[in-house]
Amino acid sequence: MGAVREAFQLAWGSLRDQPLRSALAVLGIVIGVVTVVLVASVLTNARNQIALLFRELGTENVFAFHRSGDPYSPPSAAEANRKSLEIQFAREIERLSTAVREVGVQILLPTAVNGRPLVARAGGVESDSVLAEGASSNFFAVVGAEFVAGRPFTDLEDRAGARVAVVGSSLARALYGADSSIGRTLSLAGETYTVVGELAVRRGGFFGENRQNSVLALPTGAARRRFGRPENVVLYARAMPGERDRAFVEVEAILRLLRNLEADQENDFTLSTADQIIGVFDQVGGQIGLATVALAGVSLLIGAIGIANVMIISVTERTREIGLRLALGAKRANVLAQFLAEAAILAGLGGVVGVLAAGLLGLALKLVVQSFSAVPPSWSVAAGLIISIGVGVVAGWLPARRAAAMDPAEALRHE
Repeated sequence: MGAVREAFQLAWGSLRDQPLRSALAVLGIVIGVVTVVLVASVLTNARNQIALLFRELGTENVFAFHRSGDPYSPPSAAEANRKSLEIQFAREIERLSTAVREVGVQILLPTAVNGRPLVARAGGVESDSVLAEGASSNFFAVVGAEFVAGRPFTDLEDRAGARVAVVGSSLARALYGADSSIGRTLSLAGETYTVVGELAVRRGGFFGENRQNSVLALPTGAARRRFGRPENVVLYARAMPGERDRAFVEVEAILRLLRNLEADQENDFTLSTADQIIGVFDQVGGQIGLATVALAGVSLLIGAIGIANVMIISVTERTREIGLRLALGAKRANVLAQFLAEAAILAGLGGVVGVLAAGLLGLALKLVVQSFSAVPPSWSVAAGLIISIGVGVVAGWLPARRAAAMDPAEALRHE
């Protein structure tokens, strides 16, 4: 232990005497560690938020939509002409499936009407970030949405197309401030609605707040009366306890029957579950992670070359010192340990600086995206530090061996 402590003391003294050279040598290490830790933080946070988002929509639910991907995104060229699902499909699935308890309906309403964006107004206050949707009376129960006040729609209100609304937490605060939204009125696309329910804050999201917090939900009847035949209908099939896999198969078969698909025709709709969507994100995240590792590897290689150069210069400059230590009885293993410790400390400092820099960048990102977690995962911090020290030891091995193999007499004659 005394020899190890001495090796680190000598190494630290050498690095302290050449701070600028040492800092330049570890720059590549710092960049590599920042890349690994920051990307790991972003991917881990995004994965957790997306997992929370879809689990809030129901882990026992099967989602059906006529396109693939995010329902709010523009369709691909291959799927642009697909027919939307029909609202009445919900009743048919409930009637024909033995593994489905109930089916909720969500209508995604257009964000603009006649070229003008939808704006929700209450008195002199308006919100242009409103997300207007149609919802069946059972939709909120199917997705497990909680109410802080009021209630969901009734079946009668849904069938009659009553002018009532349920608002998300962010929309309620934007329109009514700290006052209660229940019983208040708002206008949307020229019609006035009475708020009968306010949703609790929904968690999760895509790099930001859950968009359901800005929702303005209308009964499906009201949505069809005001906006016409729906072009984007999402069905939420709630499975019997423990029967989600069977419900998935049955919903697929029923939708194929309802859409008159032949046995050899592919589905013209997409079914998914929370686990499947999270799994797809994990695959994408894994590919991004591999690309990040490759990019970080280049930076670490540059850092290793820098450390190796510094160690070669250090060995050359201290040849007489090395010779004197060997002549006075120092073992070659002690000299080897001294220079390996110097390289490890150099790279370790780069790793520490990289982790701190990644943390600061994460805090800065949190100011922009409130839901982002600025705390990097512990495994990424440990990996960054271990890899940086390992790179330092590998880079310093040959210079350290060269120092330990010197002939004391020749080293003492070095100018």
